[in-house]
Amino acid sequence: MQAEPKSELKNRIFIAIVVLTNAAGNVLLAVGMKQMPDFDNTSVMGYTASLFTNLWIFFGIALLVVWMVAQLSMFTWADLTYVLPVTAGGYVLTAILGKFFLGETVSIARWLGIALISFGVVLVSETPPHDTGDDQ
Repeated sequence: MQAEPKSELKNRIFIAIVVLTNAAGNVLLAVGMKQMPDFDNTSVMGYTASLFTNLWIFFGIALLVVWMVAQLSMFTWADLTYVLPVTAGGYVLTAILGKFFLGETVSIARWLGIALISFGVVLVSETPPHDTGDDQ
């Protein structure tokens, strides 16, 4: 049974929001945390103050709040077994952003894992968001 065009568009929009905000939020957190003082050489209050005054961390958290609300919204019309796999594209995008924006090294084994995740995302995205149990 095919999803209605309007609900299919809603799915695609929310998948994009979840994937983009998750990846971007995590990258911003990584940038912000690299600017933080060494935890061992700073008081708890000083470290906490640094956390709350770092704009990279603030905007990373803001994006992750959007990610969480969008993902929770998806659970109202789609199965958990659909939402989590299709939004796993965020892991792929995070690896790509980490490589090109943070200069991280990504090994061949990680790229192979990312390819496997991508294949799984494509497989699950071809199924309807809500399983009616017809194939059991």
